[in-house]
Amino acid sequence: MTESTALDAWLDPGAAPAWRRRLDPLINFTVNDFAPVEYVPPSHISNTHNQPRFGFTNDVGVLLSGSEEQKQEYVKGVLIGAMIILGVAVLWFLIIISLKAMGQKKVGFLAGRLVRPEHGAKKAEGAGGEETGVEVVMEGDKSPDDEDGNVPGENEISEAVPIASSAGEAVDAEKTEKKFRRKVWAVRGMFVVSGILVMVAGGLFYGKGVTAFRDSLDEVRVGIDLVQRAAYKTIELTEEVLQAEDDLTEADASAREVAEANEGSICGIDTETSEQIRKLYDTFAVNVDELTSMIEGTLADFRSDLISLVELTEDVDSSLDSADIIFYILIPVSVIIIVLVLAMLAGVVFASLGKSNCFTKCMQYAVIWPMFVFFLVLSWILATLFLVASLAGADFCVDPDGYVQAFFDANGDQFDGLIFGFIIYYVSGCTILPPGEAEIVAFANQLKTVIGFSHQMIDVVGKLSVQQLAAICNLTDQEAQAVKSLVELAHDTTHVLNRSVVGLRDVLQCSTFNPIYTTFVHDALCTQGVSGMTYIFSTTLVVAIFSMMMITFRAALYPIKEPDGVPASKSEDVVEVFKGQDEGRESEPENEQVEEAKPVIY
Repeated sequence: MTESTALDAWLDPGAAPAWRRRLDPLINFTVNDFAPVEYVPPSHISNTHNQPRFGFTNDVGVLLSGSEEQKQEYVKGVLIGAMIILGVAVLWFLIIISLKAMGQKKVGFLAGRLVRPEHGAKKAEGAGGEETGVEVVMEGDKSPDDEDGNVPGENEISEAVPIASSAGEAVDAEKTEKKFRRKVWAVRGMFVVSGILVMVAGGLFYGKGVTAFRDSLDEVRVGIDLVQRAAYKTIELTEEVLQAEDDLTEADASAREVAEANEGSICGIDTETSEQIRKLYDTFAVNVDELTSMIEGTLADFRSDLISLVELTEDVDSSLDSADIIFYILIPVSVIIIVLVLAMLAGVVFASLGKSNCFTKCMQYAVIWPMFVFFLVLSWILATLFLVASLAGADFCVDPDGYVQAFFDANGDQFDGLIFGFIIYYVSGCTILPPGEAEIVAFANQLKTVIGFSHQMIDVVGKLSVQQLAAICNLTDQEAQAVKSLVELAHDTTHVLNRSVVGLRDVLQCSTFNPIYTTFVHDALCTQGVSGMTYIFSTTLVVAIFSMMMITFRAALYPIKEPDGVPASKSEDVVEVFKGQDEGRESEPENEQVEEAKPVIY
């Protein structure tokens, strides 16, 4: 601050020759009535936290203060559920492989194909060796009493009917066929229902789980922005305090130079006024030394810690930008799962129609099926990982403030300066006063003392003209002007210092940083983060289970296979003989033509 600026701050230029002070009002610090919102764990966190741990503890606090045995027990409790899920998946895969190896004759469609049961000729042959087959009934073979008693034309084909060794076997064959048809519909129905559930779960995987997790990161970004703004404001105020302290020190040093030039006293004549000025200055100088010592010992490190905090938040913000790539990858993953399932459902339609083409071959043997198996394995892995993450997150989020405070208490030696004490203050819901608060209060009280002496000095010196001050203190006009300017500068600096300290204390109040902490921990980590991990676990588990169901009922993807030795064109339920022959042409029975079999659709 220049001499003219200091003089303008205290003198009224229009009032000459009288001298008049013009003071800024002294700002006082006021504690606000902010009350932190009490944290209540959401229901989904409590439910996840209370899931069975098979006799092991669910207290995540043992990782911070427990013994090695207690830590191992907690880890086992978190991992055992994931191991059970992984074990079920492996066992299920082994069962499917075993069923495939056992073959259709032993396990039916579970081997991978729907095979029509043997009945008719082969069934009867196995029962007693009696003659069975397909009898072509000629209209000429009927008796005159058949039906209406009309005698049909000779050699005219009426119908083809299966014959069996007995009427009972024919009934059994019909029941077997109906039972097989119901099985076909059941297998294909289970496949379709499982596919639909996989698609729904795949949509929820992104729509609920991934989105909630992304919202969690967005909340972290909001918290980082709040931290950076508050930290920058605090750094700015701290720098103002340090700069004001430098100005105050310079003013004090200049006054000491004047005192040294006058035999060690700023005012050398023994008069009542000069003695008052001398005592006020000496006391002021002592208090300034003590104040500057407190500032250098307290706020210098605090500023450094704040700068480190800002750099840390910038690194975290950059990492969050990189994490966005994961979400852009998960979008096509969800889409691919749904497309694969839709393709397989289309394959079921083709199989029910008895169609086989390049699409069905690709689906059954080439790209689609292997990709589906890959995403199935990935779903099982994600389900186990996110189960562990959701359990650990829920265990932490039942009492996040207590666990965060325990963490800082256990690692207090890694944090220096005022910032550590204030972190504990904000985490505790502003119930535990920080150690640095006492230092700042002592610093503020010392500043009030300095301001008081500066006011007394300005009361005495400010109303004197340069010539009056020179005469009272035995100074030259130049020295008197310097002393007058320095006193006024010191007074102005103390007001700047007071304003900065009040602003700093206001920024450090609970109402500033506690909402930032709750944004990070309560909202981002617990409410959004754990919710997202729980959704991802649930949806990936559903995808994994019903994808395994689709593999188990994979026979629905293939057309019905006929029994060995029975061509599709000769099977009883796939042969249809069309009645009639060309008009006006006689034909011998051995020349009768039967249209080729067509598959029945069901």
